[in-house]
Amino acid sequence: MPEFTESQIKVLAAIADTVVAPLTEQEESVLADGHPTTAMQTADVSNYSKYSGSSIVSRIADRLGADGTFELTGHCKEFAELTRPEREAVMLSWQSSPELIGLYRMFTSPFLAIIYSHINCPAYPAMAYEGCDPIRSQPDYQATHPTERLPMLTREDLSKIQRFDAIIVGTGAGGGTCAAELAAAGLSVLAIEKGSYYHESEFRPNEDEGVLRLFDTGAPLVSEDGVIQSIIISTFGGATTVNFSASLKPPHNIREKWGKDHGISYFLSPQFAVDLQRVYERIGVSTKNIKHNGANQLMRDGCEKLGYSFFDVPRNTSGQSHECNWCIYGCRDGVKNGTMNTWLHDTYEYGAKFLDRSQVTRVLVQDGKAAGVECLVHGKTKTNIYADRVVISAGPIRTPGILTNSSLTNKNIGRNMRIHPTTIVYGIFDEPVNSHEGAIITAMAEVRDGIRFMTLPGHAGLVQSLLPWRGSLKHKQFALKLRHVVPLLVFMCENDSSGTVTSKPDGEVSFTYTLSQRDRKRLERGLDDNIQILCAAGAREIHTVQTGIDPFVFGKDEEIRTDNTRFVAWREKVLAYGLPENGISTHFAPHPMGSCRLGVTPVAGATKPTGETWEVENLYVADASLFPASTGVNPMVSIEALAIHVASNIISSIKDFSAK
Repeated sequence: MPEFTESQIKVLAAIADTVVAPLTEQEESVLADGHPTTAMQTADVSNYSKYSGSSIVSRIADRLGADGTFELTGHCKEFAELTRPEREAVMLSWQSSPELIGLYRMFTSPFLAIIYSHINCPAYPAMAYEGCDPIRSQPDYQATHPTERLPMLTREDLSKIQRFDAIIVGTGAGGGTCAAELAAAGLSVLAIEKGSYYHESEFRPNEDEGVLRLFDTGAPLVSEDGVIQSIIISTFGGATTVNFSASLKPPHNIREKWGKDHGISYFLSPQFAVDLQRVYERIGVSTKNIKHNGANQLMRDGCEKLGYSFFDVPRNTSGQSHECNWCIYGCRDGVKNGTMNTWLHDTYEYGAKFLDRSQVTRVLVQDGKAAGVECLVHGKTKTNIYADRVVISAGPIRTPGILTNSSLTNKNIGRNMRIHPTTIVYGIFDEPVNSHEGAIITAMAEVRDGIRFMTLPGHAGLVQSLLPWRGSLKHKQFALKLRHVVPLLVFMCENDSSGTVTSKPDGEVSFTYTLSQRDRKRLERGLDDNIQILCAAGAREIHTVQTGIDPFVFGKDEEIRTDNTRFVAWREKVLAYGLPENGISTHFAPHPMGSCRLGVTPVAGATKPTGETWEVENLYVADASLFPASTGVNPMVSIEALAIHVASNIISSIKDFSAK
């Protein structure tokens, strides 16, 4: 990673000192007056008011790399030489400029994420927030459901093995499941993971270490235009290690669309239903013993008052009550049944091998057939590993690059990418909600077709990074209310928007995504529904991601009602403003998919309905890249069922070859 120059570090420090700035005495008084505190917290609030984000500028520089623009301030003086009010005015002016809002996003969201995820952040005592799981962070903590440690190959071990029947690239929902099926069929299998393997005892339940260790590149991946943030995982077990446990089968209308519109008959077959049920049973999906935390319960309360439908979310915890909000950084208890604790343990029992910290750069092809992979073993030694069949399950962002690096040219590779577009609304309640405690997603609401609502974990770095920065004092006033915040996500399951994935030979990836006008309007209607849910639940303040719309605040003596005339007028402003690309802080967009979709012809898709690529025999894909369109729900269960299908086709191809 390129290093910053001394002058660039100076500018980074000035930006950090603007985004999280030491307040004046007058501002400190305003901050203290608006935040009810105990006598002990009064000193903490005072310390926080004096805190500057520039105190960790070296950490910010390490996390950001040396990319950025340090111009266009409207001042003759260098940015670092401006006063804090001048710097603040400059950055707020970027917010309303179509040309400069990219700078605004670049220098607010990532800075806030880094500053507030730092384990020793001085804001934590003032927030009465621990910054980690206080129980599971203890060094002597014992998992409630301990699992056996899985052995990883060393380079020496690998050198002793000549060949495998199958190599699986990736260990997430697709790779882990496919590996288990092939190993159970008697094939010698090697599963390769780009990220590191961590036993549950080695997970660190805090944002700082969790993001650095488990996220690909140690940070969210941001779209080329800076509007969309998506999370790409790089660790053993893939996204199943860090997801929110939501385990949903795709609805019938989605299966019908995949089957009829795209011609993939498997999705309408009884076998798909059988495979989905197999997944449910293997990963222990259940709605038993669900306990809703404060945020989930408030969402349910708001929906009930409005007559909106909601339901308990099936979770992959084998019916165990699991009130842990830090599982997005790995489950210390071993309760969440990601592939690491299920399919990959099956794979090991059948004799398969695992290689972590190793990035596959391309597939070896001989005479039009897959012959193995080229791999940077432990990030250092470029090694050829041979196999009769190769399955790429590196995820919809990484899989296209491996295929194109292997000289595949199908036009669908890296195209047709779908995500689940979202927007977020924050409700602030009079009493503490503690959205960072308890189970994560235990309830969902559905107000209109294809639009769902769910809560997000209320961790400091995540909460602060998604909301528009509106100035130093306003920012700190909001930050101190962390324990009172409910982050409620509008989640568009079905959509016709699409994007592209671009990969460079050095492994760097980027993506674009264009929200269609139809989907934008649907998301805006969902935004309005979300606002009403929070109001009906009793939120005193409501904040959107719209940079041009101030938050709504009910007065201290004002009754919180959805028919309040001021509130109704504010909602009309929210809808009129909408969600323009140049008028929001960010879209959080999970679940990329479809970037190597199945197709009945090479024109329709990058892969055959079996999962095999059109151009190279015995080269398969088994991850969310295969979906013809959006899954309509959180995709883990669908991916694992599809991986069973791909594995079945591989096994059949071997039997057919043997018969011949």
